[in-house]
Amino acid sequence: MNFLHLFDMVGFDANGNVCAGVCELGVSRSNYLYLLSKYNQTILQEEGLPVSDFFKVELASVLADVEKGGDFEMAKKRVLSNCHLKVQHLALSTQSEKELVSLLNANISARDEAFANLVGKNINHLQLAYIITSLCGKVENKIEDYLLKGIGSKNEKSKLFKDVIKYNRLMLTAEKVGSLELSATDLWPDVV
Repeated sequence: MNFLHLFDMVGFDANGNVCAGVCELGVSRSNYLYLLSKYNQTILQEEGLPVSDFFKVELASVLADVEKGGDFEMAKKRVLSNCHLKVQHLALSTQSEKELVSLLNANISARDEAFANLVGKNINHLQLAYIITSLCGKVENKIEDYLLKGIGSKNEKSKLFKDVIKYNRLMLTAEKVGSLELSATDLWPDVV
């Protein structure tokens, strides 16, 4: 299951490497690196670990440089070298940039407060599918609103990318529920 929808913020070529897509190449590359940093942040939060100073202090200038046409490969190495070991190991095991994002998406849990509040111990398969679909729709609408209004601040950009990650992991969970790979009892421990 490789569901991945990045709302045209990052484009990938036929080989799965970042390309211009709908936005300019520098913007697509910068967005890709920012997406990696947000997946990293999600993994750190799941493990109760702090975000490194690199992401608080230096990341913005690295992204700005890449957006202006700076060395993408060097910037990617810098970002990955400051990521959690789990992210680094996944990066080493992939053949393309798209594959890395897909693996990151597959390796984070379905943990979400709104999801946890709706998934109870006595829920059946159809109810679970409805809950996930409903949450996906709400998150997708939020993302589309952000994109229509434009991203004005660093905080809005952060929320947008976190919602993109939430959307992708919920959709992946929905695929697994739909194919009967997961049930409510499988997800219950993740969302407590």
